[in-house]
Amino acid sequence: MSAPSSPVEHVALRRVADVCGDEADILALSVARFVAAGYMTSDVACWNAAFDGAEQLLGAAEGCRFVACVVAIVRALRVERDDDWSFMPASCCRVTGHECALVNLINRGRRRLWADLEEAAAELTGREAAPRLVAAVRAAAGPMDAAAARLAPTTRPGGAVLH
Repeated sequence: MSAPSSPVEHVALRRVADVCGDEADILALSVARFVAAGYMTSDVACWNAAFDGAEQLLGAAEGCRFVACVVAIVRALRVERDDDWSFMPASCCRVTGHECALVNLINRGRRRLWADLEEAAAELTGREAAPRLVAAVRAAAGPMDAAAARLAPTTRPGGAVLH
């Protein structure tokens, strides 16, 4: 996993709001960024930040479950993808191409497009098949949908959005 290396790369990057379909996508991306940073730096504070944020938004049980689902997805990517993975800092409003692909993959799972999910996971990992990644995304679909319902802007004071 790697962070973008030059400011020029930021010019062409899309915005989180343009890539993420709802608040659950935004939270998943943020958690994935914290987890990836934790792997890159070997600093547990990154993982704690992921848990703290999710728990604050979703409550202790649902927040932990949400983070566990995203961790499973990131772990599967690390196992099944040989190439580097670029990501931005958790609070950044821009999204790398790899992060766009991750959000799209998660959305295929949330829409229960299982054949598309398998194809996209294989493409994302550069392998013929990525069964661990597919299983992780499938397992995350329910908790992500539950989080989306809970995080809907109309259910929060003032309709505030996460990003």
